[in-house]
Amino acid sequence: MNFYICSTMQMIDKTISTLLAENPTHGRVLYSLGVDFEVHYDRSLAEVCKIFKWNQKSILKALELKNLNSKLTYEALKNRSLGQLIDYLKQSHVVFIKEYLPYIGILIDKLKSPAPLITDLKLVFPLFFEDFVTHIHEEEDGLFDYLKILVGLEQGKVINPLKKLYRLREINLKAIALDHKDEDEIKSMRALVAELPDAEFIMGLVKTEFQVFDELLAFHAKIEDQLLFPKAIAMEKQIWMEIKHHSVDN
Repeated sequence: MNFYICSTMQMIDKTISTLLAENPTHGRVLYSLGVDFEVHYDRSLAEVCKIFKWNQKSILKALELKNLNSKLTYEALKNRSLGQLIDYLKQSHVVFIKEYLPYIGILIDKLKSPAPLITDLKLVFPLFFEDFVTHIHEEEDGLFDYLKILVGLEQGKVINPLKKLYRLREINLKAIALDHKDEDEIKSMRALVAELPDAEFIMGLVKTEFQVFDELLAFHAKIEDQLLFPKAIAMEKQIWMEIKHHSVDN
């Protein structure tokens, strides 16, 4: 039996609490399948499979695939075109909004302590989630739409490019890039979550899951700062040079 098969089969005998402690990704998969962590905390994955009438091999495969498809590396993304980077970042937005944040919200709702910190967390998180979604939509409807126009111009797919760029002349990519480096959308939320004690199983899950989200968001910002903006600024400059050169020739 090879190592991969051995390691996945060992998972089946671990308790739900152990699986989640080892890898928070397992929690998102199991939650999506309807597993209540509080109810099945001390049960093994094999016992949960029996309760839900799941095929063990299918569940193990789902958990492993989720781990393998977690994210692309920086080196892989470095070779992507501007259009491909936009697609990747938009897909990341979907994952943040549809997967990570709803799951964190469910975990926060499960916190039962009457402590003021928990009360504050339950009040603040929905507002944070709403603001985060608004920020994402503004970025996609503003910056990303402009970048897609640049890609279209570079590919020669835009009629009357000078007119198109003139309408968008107020967009300053260099200024947006500088502002973006100073952004930290989750600073307050990060500080609040950091104050949570590890006294309860669910509290530990909230902290771990938010840390994973925070790290993914930092990677996301790195891709925008170090790859997206430099490629976009270079493309914009090249397009303007070609337009001016064409105007001189005519």
